Amino acid sequence: MNVLIIPEDQESDRYILKPVVESLFADLTVRARIDVLPEPRLRGADQALDRTLLQEIIDGNPMIDLFLLIVDRDCDRMKHAARVSARTSEHPGRLLACLAWQELEVWMLALHKEKLRVPFSTIRQHCDPKEAFAEPLLEQLGTDGPGGGRKRAMSALKGNWRSLRSLCGELKELQAQVADWLAERAGAVDGNVTS
Repeated sequence: MNVLIIPEDQESDRYILKPVVESLFADLTVRARIDVLPEPRLRGADQALDRTLLQEIIDGNPMIDLFLLIVDRDCDRMKHAARVSARTSEHPGRLLACLAWQELEVWMLALHKEKLRVPFSTIRQHCDPKEAFAEPLLEQLGTDGPGGGRKRAMSALKGNWRSLRSLCGELKELQAQVADWLAERAGAVDGNVTS
């Protein structure tokens, strides 16, 4: 199975998204090749949520079984929730989506919550947690290396998927969506074999 993640910023987000999605599929005991969209280079949620551009990405990758559109919620200031819903409804059976609450970096922060000086619930509700909490954490952990230190910070995910999923409900929802998609796909395959 081939899975392609469509982020809003490949440069930084890939180092958070790829290990998270790999852990999600491993927990479901599903073998999948997980990649992050290499081209076109997206710059922000507006591009990732653009109807025409998303259609071009899906049409241009016919070997992909499942596309995962994962963008920041950003306190829904730009109505990302409605836009994500619209995009997924335009591509049933091919595209699933997740809004990171409030930014992807919150997932990274959850893996290091013992190093934070505020309750994790405060971070989850903050509209700009990347600037307020993730950047200081990355400075503490070291910003050298891929993704400005994100790759190193995400190494804490090993063995902690279920804890992360329990702290970040949107990941639990995404995993349920993927499980449902897999079940529907298995049913379709079984239905084709018996007909």
